[in-house]
Amino acid sequence: FGSSRHRCRRRRRDSAADGPSPGSATAAAAFSMDAGSNKLVLTQRVELHGQACYDLWLRYVWIAGGGVLPCPPSVVQQGDPTTGVGNIRAVPGMVREEILRAERGKFVEYHIKSGPFPVSYHRGRVEFVADGSGATTVTWTCSYTPLCCCGLVAEGLISWMLGACLSNLASRALESTGNME
Repeated sequence: FGSSRHRCRRRRRDSAADGPSPGSATAAAAFSMDAGSNKLVLTQRVELHGQACYDLWLRYVWIAGGGVLPCPPSVVQQGDPTTGVGNIRAVPGMVREEILRAERGKFVEYHIKSGPFPVSYHRGRVEFVADGSGATTVTWTCSYTPLCCCGLVAEGLISWMLGACLSNLASRALESTGNME
């Protein structure tokens, strides 16, 4: 995933049972996120403020694929131009993902709507938290249930895809602001 400056921090939970405490700010969102049997959480510091980071994620990761696969996703249905809500994309392999909820500069929630992916359930939440220095911590949480005998494959694919997208997002942000090292 590139230099250590752009390395994602990973936390993996095998069970969704140890979610946020009741009454926490993310408890309601976590309730819908915790339906999967597995959870993966990745974080990445991105050198852009919250709304600019959100806009770049929507444009570069969601629409253009985050520089991970040789061909970008295609938009099947346009969503809200500001938040992306309602946008459905087809990623290579005929998997369709849909943005369900979002608030610009704060979060995006999506799910796999259909297609051949080795999970029976997949829901993701990407949160953007500005740190006051002009940078944003992006936390990508994925709750999923792998199909029988596909646990390692699903975990590997999800971890690699999300981690690479976050690392590439951080690099793209540096390129866009001219802060390349």
